[in-house]
Amino acid sequence: MRKQLAALFDRSFWRVVLPLALPIALQNLLMTSFRLIDTLMIGRLGDVSIAAVGLAGYASFLVELISFGMASGSAVFVAQYHGAENKEGILRTFGMMLLFMVPVGLLFTLGVGIFPQEVMRLFTEDAALISEGAKYLQFACISYFSLTLNMAFSTLLRCTEQVRIPMITSGICAALNAVLNYIFIFGAFGIPAMGVAGAGLATAISSLLNPLLMLALSAIKKTVIVAPLKRIFAVRGFFKTFWSRALPVLLNELFWSLSVVGINMVFGRMGTDNYAALTVERTIEGLVFVFFVGICNACNILVGKSVGAGRIEEGKAYAKRFLLFTPLLGLVTGGIIALLRVPLIGLFDLSDTASHTARMLLLIFSLDAIVRYIPYIEVVGIFRGGGETRFGLLSDVVSQYVFILPAVILCAFVWKLPFLTTYIVMLAADDISKLALTIPYYKSMRWVKPIESAPAPMPDSQEILLQNGDESGIL
Repeated sequence: MRKQLAALFDRSFWRVVLPLALPIALQNLLMTSFRLIDTLMIGRLGDVSIAAVGLAGYASFLVELISFGMASGSAVFVAQYHGAENKEGILRTFGMMLLFMVPVGLLFTLGVGIFPQEVMRLFTEDAALISEGAKYLQFACISYFSLTLNMAFSTLLRCTEQVRIPMITSGICAALNAVLNYIFIFGAFGIPAMGVAGAGLATAISSLLNPLLMLALSAIKKTVIVAPLKRIFAVRGFFKTFWSRALPVLLNELFWSLSVVGINMVFGRMGTDNYAALTVERTIEGLVFVFFVGICNACNILVGKSVGAGRIEEGKAYAKRFLLFTPLLGLVTGGIIALLRVPLIGLFDLSDTASHTARMLLLIFSLDAIVRYIPYIEVVGIFRGGGETRFGLLSDVVSQYVFILPAVILCAFVWKLPFLTTYIVMLAADDISKLALTIPYYKSMRWVKPIESAPAPMPDSQEILLQNGDESGIL
């Protein structure tokens, strides 16, 4: 263990990881700020508005998760093709993303835009929440189309190690979103106050700008995105190969998102104060999660690049170090949240009851953070980077539908347990079931599945990864 910890903190490892992880984390922090800014400003309108926007957000959540599933499945190919220096493979993977994700974004935009109240009724029976949420959705739904483009462009740039472009554009759009939120929500410069509808409009405008900026900067930097359309959409003969690995990831995210939506249908019926508190807690948790997203994406890129280039042992060594680091990061971030939970909740204009519940939720999260993200790093970072996409589908379906969702339904509707107790049971079912499934599979090393046979000599700069006892092994 001493050797493993020494290898984990080796400078050569972090010189490779940090230039990838930090810009990705910062990009996701900036994108998360969209929700934080919305929640802070909407919080001045009261608990009903916070809860309504929190529930309405699950419409975009479905789009995000479907898009993320497609992007994550595509990342398996892009990272390994990048390692194999196969540019044509990268471009046709990009084409497959666009052919699937853009129609999904348009479909959700039209569906939610036409039926906003019906969408809200999926999550709550409270008339006030339905009314407020529908006002938000009528404008926010416009962002769903641009969201799919953002996901496709970001995935391609990240997996080819062009991580700064998405970071820059996200920063610009986050700043614009903050300004437009103030103008549209409260009224300024002759524009009347729009309340929650203004937050939706600000999100729509800011989100639409992001892919345009990414495309412009990509043209300046001459990245792989800038290519003739006939090369991007030269996907004939690629469908079978692509979907054999991408479809399990897409189904994985779809089934997981549906389960999460089901869980929130339950929580949405356990009181407005409770759901307002949960919305705030998840907003703050999202700020912590961005660091794990950065680490996970760096893991996916480096493991995928190594496996794609034929450097299998290097890929295993990367995987091991990332898995060792994850609980340490959870310990640090959880501790910070526990210490700052009172002033953090104080930023939001919640009722006394909702504030107390939110503080308790953050305390529970801080204790759980040590183990919470281990399965995430394993499935999304290590397994998918290595080329394995089916096991994640299996593990999530089992954990979500056999353990987590039934536990929440039983606690809330059958046993009539309090909200906080139900939340704790949900986390316990989540952690125990996923860890029991993913850790043995990681140890088996069966997740190493190269897309192409592309052996290559190991650069001298990477040999350090295989030193200090970093041969394939276990935690």
